[in-house]
Amino acid sequence: MAGRAAFDAILRTIHRGLPPPQPQSLERLLRPSLERFAALRQKATPVLLDGLMADWPNRKWSLAGLRERFGDRLISAIPTTNGRLNSDIRTGVQFEAIRFADYVDQIERGERPDYYLAAPGDVWVPELKQEIRTPEYCRDAPWQNSRLWVSAPDTSAPLHRDVAENIFFQLVGRKRFFLYAPAASPWLYSNGFRSALPNYTQFDPETPDYDRFPLSRHVEPIEVILEPGDAIYLPSRWWHQVRSLDISVSFNFWWAQGLLAPIVKAAEFVKRTRGLEIYGLEAKLRASGKLGGR
Repeated sequence: MAGRAAFDAILRTIHRGLPPPQPQSLERLLRPSLERFAALRQKATPVLLDGLMADWPNRKWSLAGLRERFGDRLISAIPTTNGRLNSDIRTGVQFEAIRFADYVDQIERGERPDYYLAAPGDVWVPELKQEIRTPEYCRDAPWQNSRLWVSAPDTSAPLHRDVAENIFFQLVGRKRFFLYAPAASPWLYSNGFRSALPNYTQFDPETPDYDRFPLSRHVEPIEVILEPGDAIYLPSRWWHQVRSLDISVSFNFWWAQGLLAPIVKAAEFVKRTRGLEIYGLEAKLRASGKLGGR
């Protein structure tokens, strides 16, 4: 941790002890042109996006409909404790395979499963890619990934950031995002560079402990609530902490191009070869012929 703390201290000194300002709210745009979106990417500005689902074949998403289609399928999920995603700086984020119908049944009974369903779209539920169309803004990117997210109310993930860029669609229910710009990093107490979770922080903006993390007083998050049909663009390295306010179904697209693409590809290669995160579970199920339960 000392290396990260020293690095952050240098950055705070460069900024004279005060973080650069970030916007207090996000702009909402109706299906911006490719040129307008390219300008947003150049500025690394998050934005709410309307109208991206207008040409999707399926615009009536429901948990019951997904259960009918994928009920018997094994789906990847992340264990949770009291609704919060389990993560460990020594072992990272671990995935398990669960039967989709069993998971949905618990939610529909008003229970909170001890999992946050997070299934890579291309491998685990490829059928959805016929209905959830890749946004034109990232369709030609040399590296892409996607994921289906399903959760009970009050399920959350810790504050973290992704190297890839992200467009996140809310299909069912509401989700709340707390966002911080990359420039806020030296005030957010990130995990050590050599930890299994270097892109996660120790600080929790939902229940801030300023006695343990006093520097975080100097940064305020942008709070955004996504309603069904909303989408949000998160540029590379923007911090986000996400909580499901209702029964929630979401789908996102990560992508990388330009100089970012080889960095993301290299990171993914390391994860695959070491069997980290989802890749260890995929390898195990592929060997047994049970990947995705198909």
